[in-house]
Amino acid sequence: MEGKRRAAPIGEILKSVFAGLESRNDLTKEDVEFFWKEWAGEDAFKHSKPTGLRKGVLTIRVDSSVWLQELVMKKRQLLKGLKTRLGKDRITEIHFKIGEF
Repeated sequence: MEGKRRAAPIGEILKSVFAGLESRNDLTKEDVEFFWKEWAGEDAFKHSKPTGLRKGVLTIRVDSSVWLQELVMKKRQLLKGLKTRLGKDRITEIHFKIGEF
């Protein structure tokens, strides 16, 4: 059958995407938001957004003190997950700030 290719399993596609991101020196805002949503979860993502990544410090804006406290309690877990996905040298710290996003 000419022109037909076998569809790749989603796991292979995701591995390829993540490997490509890890080898890149630059991260787009969309990349950071994607991984924040993945690790923080849908509910937390509705109340928090990455607003900057500078010198390894990821700044997250949070819309309320309740969500700030929730995310601070999960900070170690979130940081570990993001380091796994993005590389341990890319993100060294997370700072949370209350404010609009």
